Amino acid sequence: MFQKLLSRVLSPIPILILFSVILAAALWYLGPLLALGTVRPFDSTGNRLIALGAIAALTVIAILGILLSRRSRDRKMTEAIATNAAAPARGSDDETVEAELGELRQRFTEALGFLRKSKLGGRFSTRYLYQLPWYIIIGPPGAGKTTAIVNSGLQFPLAERMGKTAIGGVGGTRNCDWWFTNEAVLIDTAGRYTTQDSNKDADARAWTGFLDMLKKYRRRQPVNGALVAISLSDLSLMDETGRRDHARAIRVRLHELRERLGVRFPVYILLTKADLIAGFQEFFDNLGATEREQVWGFTLPFEKASKEGDPVAAFDAEFETLVAQLSNLSLERMQAETDYQRRSLIAGFPSQIASLHGVAKAFLSDIFQESRYEDSQFLRGVYFTSGTQEGTPIDRLMMGMSRTFGIGRQAIGSGRGQGRSFFLTRLLNGVIFPESGLVSADDAVERRYRWIKRGAIAAGVIGLAGAATVWTNSYLGNLDLVAGARAQVDEVRTIAREIPASPIEDDNLPPIVPALNKLRDLPGNPAASDPEPPVELTFGLYQGDAIGTESAQAYRGALNALFLPRMLFRLEEQLQANINNPDFLFEALKVYLMLGLQGPLDQETVKQWMQADWALEYPGQDQLQADLADHLEELLNQPMRQIGLNGPLVDQIQSLLAETPLAERVYQSIIKSPATRRLTPFRITDAGGPAVSRVFLRTSGKPLSAGVDGVYTYAGFHTYFLPELTTLEERVKFQKLVLGPKAEEVTPETLARLSRDVLALYENDYVARYDELLSDVDIIPMESLGQATQVINILSGPTSPVRNILNAVTRETRLTQLPGAEAVKTGVGSAAAEILRDEVVSALDARGQTAVEALSSSVAASEAGQKPALPGAFVEERFAPLHNVIASLDGVPSRLDEVMQRMSAVFDELNRLSLGQDSGASIVGQKATASDQLEVLTTQLPNPLQRWTAQVVAASSGAAVGGARTDLNIKWQADVLPFCQQAINGRYPVDRQAKADIAIKDFGKLFAPDGLIDGFFKENLAPFVDTSANPWRLRRVNGVDIGISSAVISQFQKAREIRDSFFLAPGQPSVTFDIKPVALDPNVEQVVVEIDGQPVTYAHGPPEVTPLVWPGQGGGGRTRVTVSPARTDLNNTIQREGPWAWFRLLDTAEVRRTNVSDRNRVIFNLGGRIAIFQLRAGSALNPFTITALNNFSCPSSL
Repeated sequence: MFQKLLSRVLSPIPILILFSVILAAALWYLGPLLALGTVRPFDSTGNRLIALGAIAALTVIAILGILLSRRSRDRKMTEAIATNAAAPARGSDDETVEAELGELRQRFTEALGFLRKSKLGGRFSTRYLYQLPWYIIIGPPGAGKTTAIVNSGLQFPLAERMGKTAIGGVGGTRNCDWWFTNEAVLIDTAGRYTTQDSNKDADARAWTGFLDMLKKYRRRQPVNGALVAISLSDLSLMDETGRRDHARAIRVRLHELRERLGVRFPVYILLTKADLIAGFQEFFDNLGATEREQVWGFTLPFEKASKEGDPVAAFDAEFETLVAQLSNLSLERMQAETDYQRRSLIAGFPSQIASLHGVAKAFLSDIFQESRYEDSQFLRGVYFTSGTQEGTPIDRLMMGMSRTFGIGRQAIGSGRGQGRSFFLTRLLNGVIFPESGLVSADDAVERRYRWIKRGAIAAGVIGLAGAATVWTNSYLGNLDLVAGARAQVDEVRTIAREIPASPIEDDNLPPIVPALNKLRDLPGNPAASDPEPPVELTFGLYQGDAIGTESAQAYRGALNALFLPRMLFRLEEQLQANINNPDFLFEALKVYLMLGLQGPLDQETVKQWMQADWALEYPGQDQLQADLADHLEELLNQPMRQIGLNGPLVDQIQSLLAETPLAERVYQSIIKSPATRRLTPFRITDAGGPAVSRVFLRTSGKPLSAGVDGVYTYAGFHTYFLPELTTLEERVKFQKLVLGPKAEEVTPETLARLSRDVLALYENDYVARYDELLSDVDIIPMESLGQATQVINILSGPTSPVRNILNAVTRETRLTQLPGAEAVKTGVGSAAAEILRDEVVSALDARGQTAVEALSSSVAASEAGQKPALPGAFVEERFAPLHNVIASLDGVPSRLDEVMQRMSAVFDELNRLSLGQDSGASIVGQKATASDQLEVLTTQLPNPLQRWTAQVVAASSGAAVGGARTDLNIKWQADVLPFCQQAINGRYPVDRQAKADIAIKDFGKLFAPDGLIDGFFKENLAPFVDTSANPWRLRRVNGVDIGISSAVISQFQKAREIRDSFFLAPGQPSVTFDIKPVALDPNVEQVVVEIDGQPVTYAHGPPEVTPLVWPGQGGGGRTRVTVSPARTDLNNTIQREGPWAWFRLLDTAEVRRTNVSDRNRVIFNLGGRIAIFQLRAGSALNPFTITALNNFSCPSSL
């Protein structure tokens, strides 16, 4: 199908038309670029139209020539058929040949006149006779060829005209029958043309003459295929010799066709008269008309069938598949049949067909067998057909049995059928005719046609490649343009379904932005694209103009329907939410009225307001804000739809605004004008220099970059504010526009007073802005000596941020001073003041000069001879203390210079400490440090310098003390801490559960008077600790404390308690005490307490006091308590060993406090036998009940 379509597209007429169209397009669009020297013949439209007319005329002439050539070729071919067929033959049989060919010519002459006027090829296709597919039908006489054609269901245009379907006789005539159908030409050769047994020379001459005629007029494809028809009855009844003769004759005819015509064509084997196989009619009797049209047979795969080789190789498998299908259907047919005889025929029909396998294969093998001397034929398929059901069916099974066993054959029936065709219609129309292109063209002719076609195509491609490329690119580009626009419109519709429809009661802009973006970006929309279309999309095909007009209209409509109402709704909400904020209300109402077309539209005002609002509403969504800004720009640049505003809300706000003084409203309109956003603000980060962020911060948490608005700067004052004072009359008119009927009437006197009032408001805010900023800037906290050293170094350095900030603030607040000139000084003579005032005025632009003149002349002198005040003098006066601090007169250093000098001395002091050249303790102990000297100067300075200087003093003092603490900590960790941890950690009695004891010598070394801990405390910490308090606390030195925690101080206090309890004299620990028996269990005769070899015995006698010492001199560190008489079932002795054995033994007893601090009652329990003693320490500081020993630990750091 594709090949057929391709062949039609590549036929001469379509190629000629395409060539002409491309040539015409290239001439029209590229013709103006063609120049012959200085002449451009196709520059004018008229010349191009003439050229196009010539191309069209030549194309029509060429097409007519092709059509006439085809008609002539068709005529010559039909005449040649008759002429060649009627040519006399040479030889002995000329009369016979002449008679036959004359009859053939007579039949053709009768039909040719009608065929030339007929539409062949179908209702909507007109093709000449030679253009239709041609098929040769060959086979032995009586094979059923004519019957198959007549019953094939084909349409024969000659049937209605001439009353017959073929040119020639029917029913097995000896002459050729020519079947002209709408789909193909079928040549039914007479039986003798196949067998050539009636008159060999005459048959050969007529046959070869016919083939030469086909070769001449159908050079590429003389025939499109061959249909070999053989009757199944012939195959069944012929003996092997007769079958081989027929196969050989057919093989010779096929070989002759291939050799004579020079093409390899498909061969279709038709096994006709299938109805003569016993059981055929019974088996297929139930088929309807449509089912009888189907194909019964098999078509070999094209890849296998077209290969050189054995074409019958696939016959076995395909034939067995057919038989298997019949077997599968036979059971269903038998069940549907009631007649037992017919059922038996149906049951045996698959076997009847299977019996044909050997015969059919042998017949085909004889026809298509391979030979080294002949080319193999192209066997395409094998098919069973039945044209009419006549004759007696053949039972091949009974024939075989009769031959084998000598059994007589039983008659099956007359075989008189119903005249229905089986398996023919779709075979021709559905299989054979659609494959007309399978024939291979004659090599020589095909090469010639191929080179001619290549040459023509190459010439056209070379000549028109550029034009075709440009035009194709333009076409495809415009297709993409239109498709893209359609896709975007569909997306917009999808998005629009989710957007709430009118009336709009929300200000949610993000959902509508995608739809607006799609509409904005539609192809051809002037809002998004260059109005000049891309060159590659033009050449007469550009669709952007048509799309762009509709795109622009849709976009403008969406802006007015979706975007504008939501902005107005947003403004209404803001007005209602800020009803108590007059400054906000005025600007918002102004924008609201502008967008509602209730006043002159200032695009810049609207843009500034909306963009600022979107920045707050959608923070971090930069792309969304950019899209909204683009849509706002387009909305403001086109006619906007007037939308009804909220009248009551407008009236309410106008009433509220009218309550605000006129001067305040005018002043707010000046300082909040969008023009002020272009003024550079004053920032600490800009004024302080590159290191400012390393030394300063905002106490409010604001960034340092947040400064004073640009309108409150020296440049803002002179370049914006003063000139704007001359526009008060216009602003008053605009106030009236915003306030409507509630605006007050303004007289010339009101305007004069208004100027002074607005200036006063401005100057007050100017001072407040800088006061607020400077009071919010502090020096960063300095948490370490290193940081304090670094920060104070920056503050006191050559590019000190302190100096830079104060100088910058001075420049910004000396508003009466011209750039590069000294300030207007208070107290100069009136003449000098007038001169300086004139200099200030002359430095301003025309509007600024007018403002200054008006303001100066309007101020009435309160005293005789008092000079008029210049604008900005109030600000300068308020910051005069700061100006004086940095002023340097007659070479005398300024106060700021002195501050920087003393701050530098503080840095030197801290730097020595950080480098280890001084100790923190020594600096802390000094009475007149550099910080003290700087602190004295602080009280004489104005803010913020006073505050910053105080912060430096506090930080430097803290750093010095911090340095001292660092020194002490290093010394503690080096001299005391290692031994302390090694001696007591995990040892008794500090750890009551420990098994190891603190060595007595280590205990003395650590806790003795002037030992490690006591000596460290006296040498380093005593000045900083108040030991008179309980608990101990830090003492402030030079206004600051050393910063040691109370937990550390508590450990030193415990160490003192341990020293006082265990060390009554310097050296090793020594505790004196005495024991007195108090009571003894009646069941006990005697109790003995032995402490380091010092026994105390009691046996119910008078109690005696025994003095003892710990640690004892003997006993080997053993302590025990023993009762007697001893009992085997009870514990008689409690014993502990080690230097702290006595304390461990006391841990086993119950020690009770008494009213006297040095006395305790000790109760020993040995298996229920009680012994009570009184323990009295040798000092009020009782070592046996001290808690400091249990809770002491070595501080890891101070």
